[in-house]
Amino acid sequence: MSFTQENETNPHAGADSTICDGCERRCKLGFHWFYVWSSSKDRGISKCCPTIGGQAISQYKDENNQIVDAVRDYCYSTFIDMYRARKQINELAHEIVKFCDHYKTR
Repeated sequence: MSFTQENETNPHAGADSTICDGCERRCKLGFHWFYVWSSSKDRGISKCCPTIGGQAISQYKDENNQIVDAVRDYCYSTFIDMYRARKQINELAHEIVKFCDHYKTR
């Protein structure tokens, strides 16, 4: 498992937007789509969360040590909507990776 927050240090993401360069592990940043059934809406809801090093991140601790939910609901009907959703979740992965324990200052 690559992403942890046990030591609560702060890394940053790499310039190529899909690889973290905060340590020698160079974790790949991505996203995980899934569906949750909503009985109140009588249909499935599309959700997405970022992945870091292949690990889906549903929650993380922010700079105030508060637990933050990283799962997002998405309603998309076009390719453009899906592209925007993927871009937003990638940006979120870049924010979350800043709180990984494995960061080493270069």
